[in-house]
Amino acid sequence: MDHLSHRTRNHDHRSHPQSSDPDQHRVLELDAEVFGDHLAAVLDLAAAPAARGVVDLGAGTGAGSRLLRERYPDAAVTCVDNDPRMLELLREQGFAVVEADLDDGFPALAGAMGTADAAATAPVDLVWASSSLHHVAHPARLLSGVRRALAPGGVLVVVELATLPRFLGHPRGALLEQRCHAAAAAEGWNQHPDWTPVIAAAGFGVTRSEVTSAAPVTPAAREYAKQWFARYTQLEGLTPDDRDAVADLLERFPEAHELEPRATRTVWVAAPDGSHDRP
Repeated sequence: MDHLSHRTRNHDHRSHPQSSDPDQHRVLELDAEVFGDHLAAVLDLAAAPAARGVVDLGAGTGAGSRLLRERYPDAAVTCVDNDPRMLELLREQGFAVVEADLDDGFPALAGAMGTADAAATAPVDLVWASSSLHHVAHPARLLSGVRRALAPGGVLVVVELATLPRFLGHPRGALLEQRCHAAAAAEGWNQHPDWTPVIAAAGFGVTRSEVTSAAPVTPAAREYAKQWFARYTQLEGLTPDDRDAVADLLERFPEAHELEPRATRTVWVAAPDGSHDRP
């Protein structure tokens, strides 16, 4: 579920500020805390009730991996990433880990290290790639490897943010947030294609869905909103008036502003046998 940490040699990270951002870990954890129920709803689309082996590609801090472990308590969960800091975090949480660059294709799970010894031998029933595929320079190569690795009946789930998270409900605030999103898009934040033809070309039957949900207003939600608006101050495309408005908003968090946290994610569920195709 990491949409900040996974980086490759050949593909520029453009979905958010770089993974060297010192607040990266906290941002990822806040996303999991605030939109955890949303991500659980995304996982419902996988329709893999009895997964024995789960692979999290671009696992990052392990926020998504923990969700997978909770959903599939009897499964061996293997986390793949190439950032040494993230790999250490994953090991500390008891996950089997594989250090690999996804540009090189689907990794050999026999290299798994950690407490889950069964991870290297469990059939792969679910491959989870949340906000990581768009970092891969050669996604077709990776997807072909996923197809070969999946056990009969296994599924691939690819998740991307359809839009940046939204927080402000008041019309004036919502318009400011919309302009921030437009400036972020102009600078390449959250860029990814419709993966449908790429996944299909790798030999999968694939369905594409969007899942939108609201989150309760909690201290974590307020902190997460503040983190996002702090990032928007980095945008070169903001007008001076909008930059001042964002600065004013940040000064008055968390007391000011009624929040309505919302997120929309695009989900591709794919199976080599085409069982997830819909008319």
